[in-house]
Amino acid sequence: MKRKKRLNGIFLENINLIKRALSIISELTPHRLTINIIKAVTDSLTPYIAIFMSALIIDELAEERNLSVLIQYVLITTGGTLFFHIISAILQQKIVILNGVFHQELKRYLNNIKLNLDYEKMEEPKYNELHSRIVGSMFMTNGGITSVTELITSLITSSISCIIAVLIIARVFAKTSGEANPLSSFGIGVLYAIVVIGCIAITVRNSRKESKEEFGLYQNCATNRYIDYYHFNYMEDDKAAKDIRIFHQRDLIIDEIRNKARKPWMNILIKRSRLYQVYFGTNAIISTFIGGLTYIVIGLRALKGHISLGNVSQSYSSIVILVSSIQNFFVSMSQIISNNEYLKILYEYIDLAGVSSQGEIIPKEQRDWTIEFHNVSFKYPSSEEYALRNVSFKISSNSQTAIVGVNGSGKTTMIKLLCGFYKPQEGYITLNEIKIQDYDRDAYLDLFSVVFQDFKIFAFPIGENVAASVEYDERKVWQALKTAGLDNKTRSLSNQLNHYIYKNVDMDGTDISGGEEQKLAIARAFYKDAPFIIFDEPTAALDPVAEAEIYTKFKQIVGDKAAVFISHRLSSCRFCERIFVFDKGKIVQKGTHDELLQNNNGKYFELWNAQAQYYQ
Repeated sequence: MKRKKRLNGIFLENINLIKRALSIISELTPHRLTINIIKAVTDSLTPYIAIFMSALIIDELAEERNLSVLIQYVLITTGGTLFFHIISAILQQKIVILNGVFHQELKRYLNNIKLNLDYEKMEEPKYNELHSRIVGSMFMTNGGITSVTELITSLITSSISCIIAVLIIARVFAKTSGEANPLSSFGIGVLYAIVVIGCIAITVRNSRKESKEEFGLYQNCATNRYIDYYHFNYMEDDKAAKDIRIFHQRDLIIDEIRNKARKPWMNILIKRSRLYQVYFGTNAIISTFIGGLTYIVIGLRALKGHISLGNVSQSYSSIVILVSSIQNFFVSMSQIISNNEYLKILYEYIDLAGVSSQGEIIPKEQRDWTIEFHNVSFKYPSSEEYALRNVSFKISSNSQTAIVGVNGSGKTTMIKLLCGFYKPQEGYITLNEIKIQDYDRDAYLDLFSVVFQDFKIFAFPIGENVAASVEYDERKVWQALKTAGLDNKTRSLSNQLNHYIYKNVDMDGTDISGGEEQKLAIARAFYKDAPFIIFDEPTAALDPVAEAEIYTKFKQIVGDKAAVFISHRLSSCRFCERIFVFDKGKIVQKGTHDELLQNNNGKYFELWNAQAQYYQ
């Protein structure tokens, strides 16, 4: 009873996995499965037109030899076969197009999941591993959700072929008038069926073992991570070209790809080839044996006069198709079951990526904001050390706050928590006295305009980069560019706001310097016009003149916003109303520039003098 319940549970689990896959497929390409099923029915029927009609033609040739009847049979055979082939060809063209659309939509679907993923999970090794295995299964083994439609189509084709074949050959072992011992026919049929079923069982077992072992080959395959990194994250980065040449990294890259990607992948292909040779070679021998046995059984029946010559041809062809279809049916079943393991990985990835954006709506007319950290402590999932420890402070509208400290003191971690990218392990953060996790996530993120250290400029037109949108207010874009000191540069370009950055997409695009990239990122922050504006080392790539211009008009720029300014250059923090000094994940000092310098034993005094000596 327990074993039966377990089998039922496995069966229902597999059914639910396939149903969810079909739901996703229907969402991405609504008619793809339907057209594949119609083609499966068409392909199943096509060979039986010739099989059925050939028996009539042979019997007519052996008996009456009526020319007009023969012509009718030939026309029906060729016309029917041609019709079904044309239908199949048309459907195949539609399937090719829909397959292309599906793969593009699937990429978009996965990208949307990744873009909507909670930032905290982006750095989880588990998430990256799942993503790597999904990409590997889909684009390196053609498994996962990409093969579900084809496997189901194959299952339907095999099922229909089996049913039709059984109906045609049933008469071969049926009671025949005039036969001395009708039971002999039945006995031969039973014996033949037992042998064939036994052979098919061996074939199914081989196919199941092959699918399981093949899945095991790819399950822990990480070669695509190396290939993706070196090809797309490193080799495609123009900035890497200088390092590759100066430090002679060419051999290093080639060796890394060869040893950690190409060789392991070739080993997998070799092992898979051996699996095919062992299992499918055995299956080919079994199929040949069944074909020979079928010839003998049908030949004996024909010699005894129990079936006509036409039925010999018809029955043999049908039995061959039946055996092949039964094998394909069970092979498809075993492949579906094995492929469901890939689907589990995909669903784990999708479910892990789910983030709820629902919560309290933030009033758009709100003008006064206060964010407060209440004894916040945080450590990264992969670390035992706390990045922040018992941090408490308050940031309100119409204020300018500087955050200073050495590398690793917790400044950037604090910004990530402030923006809601991470959740603290201890303590909590409030916005206007309400915990930030109680707000609608997207609405909360809309409150922040941030220039991160590792900001990203896209190979899109300048206007779209600034507005982060295809549609934008040109006047507002120009104002943001002017504030950031990039308007004159933009006006000098041939297409101005429509001019592409970099040459990745448009050959006439413009490559810009690191300082200009930073100005563009600052302009993007100004354009958003959010109530909290945060600069994480915003002038690191700017020259002293451009930096001074930003500082001079900083208060004018931020207006009544809450501004947070993070910098290693303490001289750039003098204009801020107050300064928080971070050290080892804690706020060790608070105050204005002048107040902090009065404490000769303080961390700020130490940092200030360490930098000032280079200007004296």
